Order: sequence, then C-alpha cells, then structure tokens
Amino acid sequence: MKNLFYLIIAFFSLTFSLNSCEDDGDWDDITGGQFGFTIERDTYFIEKSVGESNQIKFNIVPNYDYSTVPMKFKYTSSLNGTLSLNGQNLQQNVEYTLTNKENIFSYVGNVQGSHDIVMIARNDKGISKEEKFTLEYGISEFTHTFSGGTANIYQSDETPYLMKIVPNAGQPNTGFEIKFNSYNGNIKLNGVAVQTGQFYPLPNIDNFTVILATNQVGQGALDYTIKNATVQKSYNIQQTVIARQIVIESMNINALNVLPNSQMSLIGVVKKTPVTTNTTIKYKTWISASSNNNTNGIQNTNNAYVPYALGANGAFSINFNAVQAGNYTYNIQAQDEYGNESAVSTFNVVVAPEITFVGAMAMNVDFRYVLQFSGVRTYLKDFKRSFKAVAGGSATIIKIEYNITFDHMGQARNYNFTENVTNGTNIYEVTDANFGTGTSEMAYVTNVPNPPITNLQAKIKATSSTGAVLEQTLTPTYNFTMGL
Repeated sequence: MKNLFYLIIAFFSLTFSLNSCEDDGDWDDITGGQFGFTIERDTYFIEKSVGESNQIKFNIVPNYDYSTVPMKFKYTSSLNGTLSLNGQNLQQNVEYTLTNKENIFSYVGNVQGSHDIVMIARNDKGISKEEKFTLEYGISEFTHTFSGGTANIYQSDETPYLMKIVPNAGQPNTGFEIKFNSYNGNIKLNGVAVQTGQFYPLPNIDNFTVILATNQVGQGALDYTIKNATVQKSYNIQQTVIARQIVIESMNINALNVLPNSQMSLIGVVKKTPVTTNTTIKYKTWISASSNNNTNGIQNTNNAYVPYALGANGAFSINFNAVQAGNYTYNIQAQDEYGNESAVSTFNVVVAPEITFVGAMAMNVDFRYVLQFSGVRTYLKDFKRSFKAVAGGSATIIKIEYNITFDHMGQARNYNFTENVTNGTNIYEVTDANFGTGTSEMAYVTNVPNPPITNLQAKIKATSSTGAVLEQTLTPTYNFTMGL
C-alpha cells in the first residue's frame, strides 16, 4: 500500500514538473528543427587581473536565414562585473536584440574570484540556447586595459587600440615590455611597424597605442604578452573584419548589333565600398556562349584579370573590336585589390555583315494554262518564296527584288518584281509566302503544253539602308495547271 502511495505522489510530481516547464517556455532550451540554432563560442580563458577585459566569442549558427527571425539575449553574472557589446554596457536580466550572427562581448571583472556568466539567446520562434562562461579574476602586480575597435572594421582599415598598464600599489612602473605573438596582418606600436615574436619596451605605460590592419575577412585575433621583471601575462584582441565590396553600378555596351571588324566599347561606373582613394581595380571579359563556338569572335581578356585605373566618380571605359560574325554572350566582371569580385554584367551581341541570307532559300512558281477555241493560252500566275535576310550593325533592309527566268516553248522569258520594305527592318523573313505577279500572259499556242517550261531559275536580291546589296540564285520548283 505504501509503494502505491509513493507511486501516485511520483506521478503527480512529474505532471506538475512538465506543466511548469510549459509555463516557463519563454526560455526553454529547444534544439534543432527548421528554426533551431547552435552557439559557436570560446571554451578557454586565461586568468585576468581585476579590472581587465575578457573577450567572449558568441556566434549564432542558425538553420535558417538569420535576418528573417529576430534574436534576443540576456545574461547574468555570479560576481560583480560589466558585460558590453559594441561599446554598450549591458544590464543583467534585461533582454537585448542580437542584431548580428557573429558577436564578441567584453567582460570586465571588478572583484577577485570565479565569475560565472550565463548568456541565453532566444529567437522569435521560441528556440533558445544557454551558454555558461567561467572567467577567473585575481589580484596581480599590474592590470592592463585597452579601448577601441568598436566601430565597423573593413579590410585594410587601420584600427587603433589605446592601451594602458597600471601597476599595483607600491610596484614599479618601469621595465615593461610587450610581445606580439600572432596576427594575420600588420601591427604598429606607437605608429611604428613591428614584428611578431620579439619583445618591445614600453617607456610610457600610461598611454601607448597598437594599430592593427588586416585583409583577412571574418573573425581573427591579436595574441600578445606583457611582462615586467617579475610577471608575464597573455592577452588577446578579437576582431570581426568586414569584406569590402566592388560593385558595377552601371555598364553599357555601345551596340548589340554590329558589323564585323567594327570597334565596340563598354562604358560604365564601378564603385568600391566603403569609399576609398585607391582607384586601382582589375577587370576581365570573356565570351561564355557563341553560335560559331568561337570564344574570340569579339576581343576579350579570355577570363584573365587586367589592371585598370578608374576615372572620376568610378568612371570606366574600354574599347575592343568585333572580329567574326556570330551571336555572342559577352561578360565583364571587376575585382578590387583584396580579391573581392563584383557581380557579372552580361550582354547578348550579334555580329553580322551589312546584309546576309541566313538558312535555306526556296521558291515555287505557279504557271497556268487556259483552253480556248483555237488553242491554249499560258500564264505566269504568281510564286511563293521562303528565305531570311538579316542586316548587321545599324543597317536595315529596305528593298527585296526577285528575278525569274525560264524558257517557254524554246523562247527565253525574263520577269522582275520588287517589294519595298516600309520603314526598314533588321530581319526580313518569309515562309511559303505568296507574291502576286498580276497574272502575266506569256504566249498563245495551238496545242496543250506538256509542259512548255524549261531552264527555270530565280534570283533574290536584298538591299540595305547603307547601300549594301546581296544576291543569291536558286532553282525553284513549279506547278503547271489548268485554269486561272
């Protein structure tokens, strides 16, 4: 009976516990799923002196697009200290918006001991994560502090850090040195370039400056050591470096239809962000598709970058030549001095002669005959034609002429017809289209022909607005039927 009683008590205790978890669901630790995330963090921290700053990496790694779901965080600390982010001091148990995925917090312990810091991040989908950081603070012969690096840092930016060393009461303020252990970039101490791996004296510990500059994008750190005659301590400065950008703001090609061997140009505006006084860039051009498999049908750099100096306000202009007739996909891309690339600008270019016939040509001539009391009357009724004429560059097709010749009953015949193309056109194309001739009477014969047409030939001639003329000869098919 007693066991049954304990079982009932355990059941209700579990139910109460589960309900409590549901009621406190605002900060539950739920993982995975579409809106889940993990925390990328530091796990090892060296002991610092009271008043010195620790930097804490706290990166959100989401399963979703971070910008679409707001993220908040709050923290608590077991001992007196100050947590800050991007220069803003934060209060315990107060929710703040976590704007960026990658974050470096600063914590300054104000008292000696183990500072247990609990940081909790939660998104608007109710998914939360908790991380605990233990930072050791002690009393030592000196303390070291620095300030700076809170603004956005871009590639190659020189970022100054103002530094200070404070010896404990009664301790000497001379004999201090600094060594820079590792950094992927350039380091200056009080404005002078220095190397890693060697100690440099610090004659003024109240105010000295370290300047960092790197081309490495993302998170990195300077690790350094400060020592005096009795104590040696290690420190680091963490940075998040933002990639610079190069953007083709505009890019225009002088023409999309050009003649072979004509000069072409690309004119546009290329900008670097943030704005810089360095106008040097590189660009490359290439043909990614062509109707004739010729990747040199228009002059290009064959996908290799070449240097270029931008003009005022990012002005860009290059000249090149169309070489061979064809349809081409022409591309251009820009690159800055750090290897960052712009989006690709693409143009579809047609290189063609002033006028050309494309594809097969065909014609069918319709001959007729009519029986009369004394014999047979024959006629050229009309004809149907199929062809495509293309004008290159700025030219247009303004006139098409047809010449039809044949022998009728042994007698040579020659007929000419003209059609003017209203307003001109770059492409004139017809397929099995009828052209009326006005029923031309040819001859009167005494017997029904069988048929009387031989040596049939046709010519199609196209004229462009530039005066160019192209003519092609073909052998038509024909019909010879009774009736008009």
